[in-house]
Amino acid sequence: MAEHTHTAAAFLQGIDIVDAHHHFLPLERFPFPWLAADSGPGRFGSKASLRHGYLPEQYLGDFSGLSLAASVHVQANCGAEDPADETRWLQALQERTGWPSAIVGEADLLDPEAPELIARHLESPALRGIRTPVAWDANGRWRMASQPGAMADDTFRQVLPILEANDLCLEIVIVPEQFGELAALAHAHPGLIIVVDHFGTLEPAQPGNLQAWRAGVALLAERPNVHVKLSGLWTLDRDWTASIIAPHVIHLLDTIGADRILYGSNLPIETVNCPLARQFSQLGNILATRPFEERQQLFSATARQVYRLP
Repeated sequence: MAEHTHTAAAFLQGIDIVDAHHHFLPLERFPFPWLAADSGPGRFGSKASLRHGYLPEQYLGDFSGLSLAASVHVQANCGAEDPADETRWLQALQERTGWPSAIVGEADLLDPEAPELIARHLESPALRGIRTPVAWDANGRWRMASQPGAMADDTFRQVLPILEANDLCLEIVIVPEQFGELAALAHAHPGLIIVVDHFGTLEPAQPGNLQAWRAGVALLAERPNVHVKLSGLWTLDRDWTASIIAPHVIHLLDTIGADRILYGSNLPIETVNCPLARQFSQLGNILATRPFEERQQLFSATARQVYRLP
């Protein structure tokens, strides 16, 4: 039986949802090399459904029947020669349509020209954060950064005061073995808000991965400036099956608290495996009995605080 969003999300009644992680795909505006016909399959699966583009009309259609109050667009590797062009385009889109509510722009903090790029991003008032590539694992499954140990690099660290001075969060994708590096970074910069995307890229099927993730989550309990997104759970289970993802979701919630966790749909990427209605039906199976205040934090209040939304 098909799931319907409005019934699947009954556990969110009374909550004005803030989607803390989504993407628009204006294929006519930017090259999006990762979506090129010869780019091969994605880690998440087939890219075929994404090659039609994705704009506010489609996004709001996916959220039809839900109380969506605000959204955060995270840079989508659009391939612009100047990554600030994506932010400028999003700012103009917001002024025309009201969406997205906040923008996380792209900058490689290992690039000596990162400060100048961030200054260009800051010309857009909706900018709230910078996502930079740091993911690097020993076995080569995840290599987004240009080198290992990015978070400890002097060039990287020297840019962080710019983010703090402008009230911008640092947004990152890491793998479980990097939680120690992250904890050291958070300790060295306690005034910097750090957001870990996609649940720390937990892959329970990979040997040692779950153990590393749980050890990393324990480290985060002592680093209150680090937040984690309940998003991109395809790495746990592509279908978001509640019985599979529940132990990990509950463990994170009980360890660091709902005031440091924020839901993100990861639309449209996540829909390759798990449509939005199913995301909410499975999360509802897990979270419906948790206190209302906790659900309100997860699906609204934490994101409002992190991204300075009204």
